[in-house]
Amino acid sequence: MRTWLLLAIVAVGASLANILDSNCRGAMGNRDMYRKVERVCEDCTNIYRLPQLDGLCRNRCFNNQWFLMCLHSAKREAELGHFRLWISILNAGRPW
Repeated sequence: MRTWLLLAIVAVGASLANILDSNCRGAMGNRDMYRKVERVCEDCTNIYRLPQLDGLCRNRCFNNQWFLMCLHSAKREAELGHFRLWISILNAGRPW
């Protein structure tokens, strides 16, 4: 029982650390939204196998051309409107 509790604490802590390390002002209150947007960068990094791409995609809280390239590469362009809304919320009102 203690082992499972420790694993759960470590898993939640690692996830929370990613959110806290981000430069997205609105990420803390919108963790699910942050994870959806972050997933695009993770998928893109897996597609191209370039570790530095993850940081470029997340730069300025996903408000950059790298994120758009990753969205296209992941074939999720149809969801652009949703992602623009989510990124503006994560950026706490900063324009896209």
